[in-house]
Amino acid sequence: MRNFYESPELVVTMDHFVILRPAHVQYRLDFLEGVYVLQHPRSGRTRPAQEIRAQYGVHDVRLFHTSDRQTFGQVRRALIRALEWRAHYATSAEA
Repeated sequence: MRNFYESPELVVTMDHFVILRPAHVQYRLDFLEGVYVLQHPRSGRTRPAQEIRAQYGVHDVRLFHTSDRQTFGQVRRALIRALEWRAHYATSAEA
């Protein structure tokens, strides 16, 4: 299994987006649709937060949330790479 990102909080693989903390939740990438980013403005002294959301079946789910720009960028890029890899692999496997 190919991992695109791994930390104590989450793992992005070629098949799944897995949240490990605070509660274990696993999303199959082939069921994620309409992935988008939300930007939350600065609140007082806190840094602005960003989150990655998507449609999972009929549910709008929050996949990831942080105010750390570097970590957010790493997770976002990992998810993009995993989705692109799946699109290419699925196309190649069907041919």
